[in-house]
Amino acid sequence: MNNDARFNRLMQRVAGMRQRGGFEYSFGLKPEEQLKITPPDKYARRIMSELEFAIKLDRYDENSGMYEKLISGAIDILEQALDADGALTRETCLKAEEALQPMRSDAKEYALILCGHAHIDMNWMWSYNETVAATIATFTTMCDLMDEYPEFCFSQSQASTYKIIEEHEPELMARMVRYIREGRWEVTAGAWVETDKNMPAGESLLNTVKYTKKYLSETWGVPADSLCIDFSPDTFGHSRHVPEIDKYSGLKYYYHCRGLDENYILYRYKGPSGAEMLMYREPYWYNSGITPRIGAGLPGLVSRMGGLKTGLIVYGVGDHGGGVTRRDIENALEMQEWPIFPRVRFGTFREFFALADVPEIREKLPVVEHELNFLFDGCYTTQSRIKRANRQTEAKLLEAQEFSALACTADPGFRYNEKGFETAWQKTLFTHFHDILTGSCVRDSRDYAMGLYQEALAVAETEEHRALRAIADKIDTTALAADNANEREFPYGTMSEGAGVGFGLGGWRGIPNPERGAGIRRAYNIFNPASVPFSGPVKITVWDWPGDAGRAYFTDAAGREVTACLNSGTERYWDHQFMTFLVKLELPAFGYTSILLNEREMGEYPSVDYSPDWGRLGYEDRYVLENAQLRAEFDMTTMSLISLVDKTDGEETLKLGAHSGLVLIDTQDNGMTAWTIGKYLRTMPVTALKNVNRFGNALRQGYSFTLEVLGSRVRGEVTLEDGAAGLGFHYSIDWNERSGETLPLLAFRLALRERPDEFLCDVPMGAAVRGHANHDIPALSYVCPVNKKNNYAAGRRQPVLRSDCKYGYRCFGDELTLSLINTAHFPDPVPERGEHDISIVVDLSDPVPNALAAGSERMMHPPVALPVNTSKGELPPEGTLLEVEGHARVSSVTRDENGQLNVRLNEIEGRSATVRIYALDGSAELSLKPYSIADAKV
Repeated sequence: MNNDARFNRLMQRVAGMRQRGGFEYSFGLKPEEQLKITPPDKYARRIMSELEFAIKLDRYDENSGMYEKLISGAIDILEQALDADGALTRETCLKAEEALQPMRSDAKEYALILCGHAHIDMNWMWSYNETVAATIATFTTMCDLMDEYPEFCFSQSQASTYKIIEEHEPELMARMVRYIREGRWEVTAGAWVETDKNMPAGESLLNTVKYTKKYLSETWGVPADSLCIDFSPDTFGHSRHVPEIDKYSGLKYYYHCRGLDENYILYRYKGPSGAEMLMYREPYWYNSGITPRIGAGLPGLVSRMGGLKTGLIVYGVGDHGGGVTRRDIENALEMQEWPIFPRVRFGTFREFFALADVPEIREKLPVVEHELNFLFDGCYTTQSRIKRANRQTEAKLLEAQEFSALACTADPGFRYNEKGFETAWQKTLFTHFHDILTGSCVRDSRDYAMGLYQEALAVAETEEHRALRAIADKIDTTALAADNANEREFPYGTMSEGAGVGFGLGGWRGIPNPERGAGIRRAYNIFNPASVPFSGPVKITVWDWPGDAGRAYFTDAAGREVTACLNSGTERYWDHQFMTFLVKLELPAFGYTSILLNEREMGEYPSVDYSPDWGRLGYEDRYVLENAQLRAEFDMTTMSLISLVDKTDGEETLKLGAHSGLVLIDTQDNGMTAWTIGKYLRTMPVTALKNVNRFGNALRQGYSFTLEVLGSRVRGEVTLEDGAAGLGFHYSIDWNERSGETLPLLAFRLALRERPDEFLCDVPMGAAVRGHANHDIPALSYVCPVNKKNNYAAGRRQPVLRSDCKYGYRCFGDELTLSLINTAHFPDPVPERGEHDISIVVDLSDPVPNALAAGSERMMHPPVALPVNTSKGELPPEGTLLEVEGHARVSSVTRDENGQLNVRLNEIEGRSATVRIYALDGSAELSLKPYSIADAKV
């Protein structure tokens, strides 16, 4: 009988010992403790643990089999004692241990670094006040243990937990700072929270590191360069460009549990840019306890760690906090005395990674070059309100920072509110915790997140409006000036100034934009926040206008009339009235222009006659929207999209006869319904059409309609603008469903003309090419089917599916599906009840990353129309605030800590780029490697 079999028999004979059939979590009470089973004597536990380690060492060490007889002799001693006495005495255990002494030096070549940790979920199954209580209680316990055990070290991630202590327990903060300075409390916060890595914008993933380092260095005295670990133990997947994002941010090491299919522990994660992270995939789980098993498992892990004989044990009660227990520390201190066992010491993550990050280890490690996905596809959709608020808040913060930074170039006296942006980003970044943004949380968590978004959005909207006002004040609009001598031109009894307060801010979009003009002539500055040119209709809201809408017209800065039309008649908003116009404009990237609303002179005083034909019927025989770019046709009984023809080549892009539009899918209940979308059981087009009406003018045409689905109602609108290459769908949904035997999933399905080879998806700081998958995958704003025969190059345009607030796409077969509402029931029993606003774009685009990204940028950052009073300024009436030459994309425009204009660029197509930047007050030039991120200081 071999030593393994003999050891197995010993385990059955020694009182209190228990065999394990597979991996077991080691935190909490052990099963035998729960059953009140008396544990083995400490010496029996010691020798059995040493013997198990010795067997594993002899099996996996480079000198495999060297100690087989020695181990057999030790087992003989124990078996003989059991045969004679029925038990293992202290003397017998020590005698067997002495027999193993020749192994001691080889045993001590192995080592274990014990990193105490408390996994504290931000508002997972509870409210924020409970998170605060759990954090304070946990950290108090850790400081008490550190007072008592001078060897004990503790590591803690998440800047948010330190912010909690600063705000609520300053006395505890002082104790923690002392241990941080001693090096016993290791700050492993590389991010504000343990963030999701698939749905935050790329700038959010950069900002979570930036603001974490800034806060911890300024407030806690932690050196920024010591914060080098991306600590993401429970994150549900890791997107393709994480190595570039982290390396750019100054992070070198990565600790995680999920997302890797291969059986590696230490490995290198290489991004498309060539950037690498040294990764540690936790083999035991992050909520471990200190038990003798940590030694026995080490020899078998060495080959999966590049030959490194030092293991990492992350231990402590977690999820709801708690941290290290006295039992853990005492067990570790006891095992330090065991001679036939790895060296055991309390330590830090940085100590472990320093041992691993040496050439003789690193060069042996496997390199992973694929994204570490996909897990929990329900998390891309569940808790729709959080998803929408996040997408819009991120976009508005970036837009506000951009205009504020550019306002400083137009007006050197303008104040860039860095502190306000920092606070707003901190609030937004908190919601990126991997159980909040993912929707795997309860109602209290969602409510708190929605409050944070509102506070962040208040900063963004206020700062954007303030910046635009400052820029507008510098634009020379005297050419638009009105002759105010006539009381008709400038009536003293006007109501318009200040009208529209709070208007247009619903749905997490818009900026505060009250009317500033009066009389007939109204001036407007139009700003393009996007880094790509804009061409199309811009909506202008006009307040309390005394003119005749039928005689209204618009002129540009040169006095030329521009194409415009009335979009909506007079409507009421509180005690004011407004109407909207569409004005066709062309704007450069980061550009602006000036326009004037005026009233034509009356030609003939109108007379009104009775029309006898007002009741004549004239229904359409087809529902079609068409412009120079495309032709779209809809089923007249369901409003399904049944044809989408690209008029540039005459090609049909959809499957003829198939339904494209809203579908209701019955999905299987898999239990963790917030986390997962179950198997599709039945898919039914939403066809209960209640009404449909056509509307339109020279610049925008469309249909409004109402659909019923189960007990819910959908008010829909599909539009096509002049010159646009895509359809815009907007849905206002009153969702009243609950889960039952199956879970209703509302989705938007696009039936493609042919099965594509692959799909191009935007991910943080780039794009990813993915294959077919019969489950949802994450994308920030679009998915585009591509065919290898086109080599992903510009050529025949492809239909693209985009959304302003959804992340979960299913790319399978010849269908492209966007999940809209997942009617989950756990942990929140009713996460989706209520009203939802969803915008979707189906457009035709070249299937290349830059073109696709440009389309999404236009969707998320439409032009902003600002009513102004005409004034003299230094800037021309139309122009650009920032010009960028080169194919790299602008990711953000901000001011750095020194007040210098900072333009962040991102190369996403795999081509080297040379970029030239021209601002109002300077210029810069830089080069980017393929798929890299770089900053230009102007």
